[in-house]
Amino acid sequence: MKFPATHFWEYGQWLDPYTSGELVRDHLLRAIYGTFSNVKRMEPEQYANLRFDWVAFVAAQGEYRRYVGDYILTENDVRTHRRFPDAVVRNSGAFCLHYPGDPTYDFRLKNWVWDVRDERPYDIPFRCLYSVNVPNLMMAGKHISVTHVAGSNTKFMGNGGQHAIATAAAAYLCGKYDTDPRGIQRDHLDELRATVSDFIDPIGEPTAEE
Repeated sequence: MKFPATHFWEYGQWLDPYTSGELVRDHLLRAIYGTFSNVKRMEPEQYANLRFDWVAFVAAQGEYRRYVGDYILTENDVRTHRRFPDAVVRNSGAFCLHYPGDPTYDFRLKNWVWDVRDERPYDIPFRCLYSVNVPNLMMAGKHISVTHVAGSNTKFMGNGGQHAIATAAAAYLCGKYDTDPRGIQRDHLDELRATVSDFIDPIGEPTAEE
């Protein structure tokens, strides 16, 4: 990936974002303003007119907790475009992997990998969108049932929006039939797929069973 990007500036990988969120935010703000001050002080002629257009103060979160569903989507599932009989949406995009541990600056990553794969979309089975052991729990985005590498793609906002459509449709059907998500998987999957397809491009029929 050859363009100016700030993804290497991250902090808090070893901290709890809920209890240490303000610490993470303040540490990164110090890094930003400190670096800005340094370059203007050390190279004033080149950076005399350097200015900020915008600085975020709400910390973004790449990954935290993933729940376990009736199926855990893997990197191999994504790379081989495995088809699932309970696929409800399709996701797309690259694997985006962040590795902490820069030896000099604690607010920088050791490495950042952007793997575009073959750029083809892949299936998300409904079993990844509800909990294996909490009967009424569904999830979307960064929390669905996937491995670490698969989750480096499913976490993207556009992909999470697709999960949200599927879980919203499933919640509607849970109310309609007085059942839980696993009951929808078992007894009303065709209706769920049809309902979801009213809002997004149809995913088509599966070509192979698990």
